[in-house]
Order: sequence, then structure tokens, then C-alpha cells
Amino acid sequence: MINTIKKSNIVKNIQKSFRHKAFDNFGNKVISAISAFAIINASAYSGHVGAQTQATFEEVVVTARKKEEGLQSVPLSVSALGEETLEEKGVNVFEDYLLQLPGVTAGGSGPGQSTIYIRGLASTTPNLTTSGVGGLAPNVSFYLDEQPLAYPGRNLDVYAADVSRIEVLSGPQGTLFGASSQAGVVRLITNKPVIGESASSLEIETRTMSEGSPGDKFEYMTNIPLSDTSALRFVAYRDRRGGYIDQVAGSVDVTDSAAWRPAGTRRSNGIPVSNARKGWRSEEAAKSQNLDAYLAGVNYATANAIVEENVNSTQYEGFRASIKAELNDNWDALVSYTNQTIESDGVFFADPTLGDLEVQRFSDDDIEDEFDNLSLTLEGSIGDLEVIYAGAYTDRSSDQRIDYTDYLFVGQYIPYYICDYYVTYANSDPDKIPAPYTGLPYGDCGAPNLYVDSLVDSEVQTHELRINAPVSDNMSLTAGVF
Repeated sequence: MINTIKKSNIVKNIQKSFRHKAFDNFGNKVISAISAFAIINASAYSGHVGAQTQATFEEVVVTARKKEEGLQSVPLSVSALGEETLEEKGVNVFEDYLLQLPGVTAGGSGPGQSTIYIRGLASTTPNLTTSGVGGLAPNVSFYLDEQPLAYPGRNLDVYAADVSRIEVLSGPQGTLFGASSQAGVVRLITNKPVIGESASSLEIETRTMSEGSPGDKFEYMTNIPLSDTSALRFVAYRDRRGGYIDQVAGSVDVTDSAAWRPAGTRRSNGIPVSNARKGWRSEEAAKSQNLDAYLAGVNYATANAIVEENVNSTQYEGFRASIKAELNDNWDALVSYTNQTIESDGVFFADPTLGDLEVQRFSDDDIEDEFDNLSLTLEGSIGDLEVIYAGAYTDRSSDQRIDYTDYLFVGQYIPYYICDYYVTYANSDPDKIPAPYTGLPYGDCGAPNLYVDSLVDSEVQTHELRINAPVSDNMSLTAGVF
């Protein structure tokens, strides 16, 4: 009986409380908040924002249209990953942050060798070995703050240390961003110095892989006030990423080339070689057409594959220093200097005909990719005009060595470079006929462990002056020269 009375009183008190005006206001606020949330997600121009865990919504400010504005106010398809989302997902390098952006992919053959695609549009071949030299200009531009840094087949692999956000605009964006932005633009926006604030952070990380080598990460940031109107922000990092690709044993000589392939040989795709496509150095072709082409008396040197486990390790190392100063009430200046070096070994693909994550390479693969970037940004106002100048200078050097042994299987002419310098064709030079005379060429064909040294040096200098001005409540003006 006592329990029943207590329960009845509790129910009455709860009902009375919910009829209270305070709860009416609370209910109205909840309904308003739900309505606002529905409107935001149903907006035709809403961008994709990385999931946030805060209890309240914070406006995401982007500069996708060359001016600061709320993401929900941008009448474009814009994706943005904020700093908190980048930290939560452990995003640091090129492949990491592209995987988090909808409609954006990348193709390439390793660190510092990637091409960005938006909506699947491509203008160049990402796996072209000499893409840094012979590749086409990309159709997705890559920006570091205010400066374009797109390269054919070798976009800058900027490490995402102390990054404010990453923005993606689907194309075409030629009006605002010029060349190489037909399919869109990817922008990496760094954190700027904060005047009047002293802060530091240190991040240390270790990694292990069951089927790979370990890695570690070090990242340090500090923001130091220099005066009442200026501040310095400095970030340094080193990220060592363990390898997971194994190079296994194998051997090859020039007779594996298509030049020695007789008619009827079944290719890897199951299609047999026709008589018209048989190798010109095969025994049947050489004896019927040209005795000199038949190298039965020649010694063939063998190239042996390099054996090494977890070969594709990579290290990112660099720093960025920025100084921001308030020149007066209307003008600010920002100077930044960035240096980064990538050192990577091995390759980042596997041979499906071998074991899991295994490949055969007959020469060492490695790359050292370094860039220096100096930028100056002036922002201010003249009357109602917002004026911005952005200038930058980038010096990049990429030194790469690539195993080119697979080129042996591309054209039948490759054995010419390996054999003909060292083989004596007795029929055409009677003075060199050995005793006893066999009538066949003799000598040595070298091992086909081919490789390419690719050295790419590039300097890019950019200057941009633009203005932003309101025209009316629903119209604004952006104009400039580049």
C-alpha cells in the first residue's frame, strides 16, 4: 500500500513538472533544434561535413570560393574534413585524406607519385613510369593554402601536420582556380599563427603490423606570441611507415622476351601467339628468314631478383614555420616557409601470380622527394573592398630509381640493346670467324636487370591579386589577376 501511494505521488509530480512552462520552453527548443537539423541536411547546397561529436553544431568556415563563408552558404558541391575529424581518423598522408573524401580517388605507384581524380575524370596515366616528365597536366588541381601545386603524375604529397581542414570542390572550377581544375580542386588549409595565444602540443605514436615492419610518428607544434600584434607558429614532424611488400627470388634472361617467343606460345591471358606475331629471334623464324637472328651460340646472362622482406618502408620528415602580423587595423601579413622530404624504398603493388603481397624486382626501387615552399599573403580592406595578395615560390626535386626489367616484355627490340653490343655476327665479318667456323653469331647477351634514373627539378612561382566585394544582399563580386 505504501509503495502504491509513493508511485502515485511520483507520477503526479512528473506530470506536473512536464506541464511546467520551463519544460514547454525546453520542448520548443528541442523541436526547433530538430527542425534546424532537418533543414541543414535537406538543403540542396549542403556540403559534406565530417562527423563531429560535439553536443552543439559549430559552423564550418571554408574558403572554397576564394573568400571565407559558412559551408552551408556555399552554392556549390563542397566537401570538407575538419581538424578534429582528421585527428580522429588518423589522417596524415595523401592517400589517407583522399580516402575520406566522397567522389575523390587517387592513382599512382607510391608516395609522391599520385594523381587525383574527382568523379572518375582523368587526363593522364597514373602508373606511367616517367609520369613526372611525360605525363599530361592533371585535371584536378592541388592547393596548399593559396598556392597551386599540381604536377603531372606527381602531386605534392604534403604531410597533413597541424592542418585546419581539407576542402574539395567538384569541377569545373576554371574561373576561380585556372588551369588543371576542370574536374575540381583539392585544397589543404593549414593552421595559422594565433596572436596573443601561447600553446604547444606533442604527439608520439608507435605502430606494429603482424605482416610488416613497425613504424613510429613524432609531431610537435608550438604557437608563440612575438608581440601584441604578431605570433609565430612552428610545426615539425617525422613519420616512419613500415613496409609490407616482400621481394622474392626469381630469375630472367633475354630469351624470356617476346623476340624469342615461337608461334603457338600461350600468353598469360590464354591467347596463343599467331604465326604473324612470333618472335623474330625464335629458332623457326631465324632459320627461315635470317641466320644472324638465331643466337643459339650465344651465352645468356641471368638477372636474379633481389630478395628482401617488408621492402616498401617510407619516411616523411619536415617542418613549417609561419609568422602572422597585424600591420594596422585593416591589414594583416602572413609569411610561411615549409620544407619536406620523403624517402621511400620498394614498390607499392604486388604480383598476383606470386604469393600474398609478393613481387619480383631485379633492381632497387627508391625515391627521394623534397620540396621547399615560401609564401607571402597580405589581407586587408580598402573601403568595402576586401583585397588579398598571395605570392609563393616552390622548389621541388625528385630523384627516383625504378626497376625497368618488365620493359623486356613490352617490345621485341629491347634485346638489341642488351645483345648487339656484345655479340659478334660471324657471317657479316669474315675477319672475326672463329675456328672452327660455325656460321652462327657468338658472344654474350647481358643480364636484363634494367632500371631508370629519373631526376625531376621544378620551380614554380605564383602571384595572385584579387578583390571581394558585396554588390547586394544576394550578390557578391570576386575579381583578380593571376
